[in-house]
Parts: sequence; C-alpha cells; structure tokens
Amino acid sequence: MANEISKFSVFGLGPIGMEILRSAYLTNPHSIIGAVDIDPQKVGKDIGLIINENKMNVHVVSSIHEVKTSVEHPIALHATGSNANQVWPQIKELLDHGFSVVSTCEQLSYPWERHSALAKEIDSYAKSKGLSVIGTGINPGFIMDTMAICFSTVVTTVNRVLVNRKVDVSKRRLPLQRKVGIGMTKGEFEALAEQDKIGHVGLEESVRLIAYGLDWELTRVNNTIEPTIATEDITVPLTSLKKGAVSGLHQVSRALTSTGKEICLDLTMSVGINQEDEIIIEGNETQRLIIPNGVFGDTATASMVINTAKQIDAIRKPGLLTMADIGLPRNSQQSEFISI
Repeated sequence: MANEISKFSVFGLGPIGMEILRSAYLTNPHSIIGAVDIDPQKVGKDIGLIINENKMNVHVVSSIHEVKTSVEHPIALHATGSNANQVWPQIKELLDHGFSVVSTCEQLSYPWERHSALAKEIDSYAKSKGLSVIGTGINPGFIMDTMAICFSTVVTTVNRVLVNRKVDVSKRRLPLQRKVGIGMTKGEFEALAEQDKIGHVGLEESVRLIAYGLDWELTRVNNTIEPTIATEDITVPLTSLKKGAVSGLHQVSRALTSTGKEICLDLTMSVGINQEDEIIIEGNETQRLIIPNGVFGDTATASMVINTAKQIDAIRKPGLLTMADIGLPRNSQQSEFISI
C-alpha cells in the first residue's frame, strides 16, 4: 500500500467535518471529488468555495445514495455525532456502499465495555462486508489514550498512568463551549450532570482504551464531573461571562485493577486557563511528557482522522477496530486524496 493512494470521503460538514474537508483540500485539492451533508445551505455548493478556497466544480450532495465511485477501498471520514447508537445507522449505510469508516464519534473510540452489544453488532457487520470501522480524534483518540499507550513503552513496568489535559475553551468552537456548560448557573450544570447530559464525551472510553492497550483488567472505574466557576466578569471571543457563571468543567475518570494498578485521566476545559497536555508513566521509573500550550483539538482532529484513514487503508483489517489495533499512525505522504 505504500505507493498506492487512499480514497477518502467526508460525511458530515459541521465544524469538525469542515476542518476535515479543509485538511484534505490542503493536502491535494485536485483529488477531492465531493462531500455529503444534509444542511440545505450547503447542499449544491461547490466544495472548494465553502471552505474559502478555489472553485472545484464539485458540489455537496445530501445523501450517500447520490455518490457513485468505483475506486477500490474508499474510506468515509465521518463526523456527525458523539453517540454511538445514533451514528450507527449512518455508518451501516456507509458500509453498505462499500466504505470503511473513520469516525470522530467519541463513544466509538472504545465501545466494547459501555456499549458491548452495539460493538459486537458493528464488528460483525463490518467483517461481513470485509471493511473497517474505527473511532478516533484527539480526545479521545490520541492525547489521553493512544499517546499514553505509546509513551508506556519507555519503561519496563507500568503501575500508574496519569494524563492531565487543560483546554482553554474560549479558543474553541461554539458547540464545544455549549457542551461544557459555558454561561450556565452552577445549579443548571449540576442538574444536567446528574442526567449525564453535559460534559466531555469519551473520557471513560479513553481509560478503557489504555487498559486494553496495556492488557490490564479493570475492576473499578469512577467518573466525576464538576463545573468551574468564573471568579470575575470575563469577555473573550465568542464568550461573555458574569462572575459566578459556569466557565467550564473539571472531569476525572479513574480506574483500578485488582493488583492496584491505576489509570487517572484529569480533564479541565474552562475559559482562560493555561493550556497544557501532560502524560506521566509510573513504574520501575517515572517518565513525564509535557506539551506546552497543548494540542489544539479541532485542527488536530482533522489531521488525526486523515492519517488514521491512511493507516486503515494500509492494513485492510476488517471489523470494529481501536487505535491500539492498527499499528503506529503517522503522517505518511500520499500523493492524492479523494473526498466524496
């Protein structure tokens, strides 16, 4: 596969889907042949113009049924939602049309525990088609799981994995700000948290992906979430907060094995905090990796999806996969991409 060209399609043109389309364009604009979205304001538009680039004379269509391709092993870059049950009908339809699927759906990053019946169904269906399905991104998908698994290789024994991620949500897209409760009252946030209707999706999936990658059997997983509160009036791009309003969240997922090994993922997403990603591996020695200013999730997710799709095309392994199943993802240089 090293000298062959992966053929990609973009399914869903929300904020992340648009970033994926833009990344594919910047890689090779002449290779993009289309995109699928149901937004009537996008359907029929030239795919080059909607990302403020040169006209491509290829237009957004509203259904995968309108896409005709005879290329071998096309891959859909799927970006429509976070809930695995809700996106499964879309993914099934893509599989029916001959596409392997790389999805930004957070719950698909490791669905084998919390959505075991659905995971088995997806895995069986994908295998019956000889195609692959994988969930990935930056978080989950890389910083708080795949990168930690990879970093564990520099020690002989591992007893504890700690990952701390701090994200300034004032620099992120508006839907993400809403997802973490920006501007709510503390009571509103806590009420939604009780119903599991607010917060970052995928933190426990990252914990379980690490455990899977390290071959640890978890006996307990505990999740907590609480709001961060503005201590003063704040005005930043896209956001204006009064003192006392919710400025974001602090979310922790902690897991233990029967032998006392521990995974702890600590995520803070709040307005105005100093961004940083940190991975600590404790074992026969302690190793610490810090990324100052952190990895910017939106654009990095687009790159992660495209590069993971290249790897999926290279290995041609059918079924529902995780990032721990596909070998080392990397930015391999291919000469052409096709987005349908």
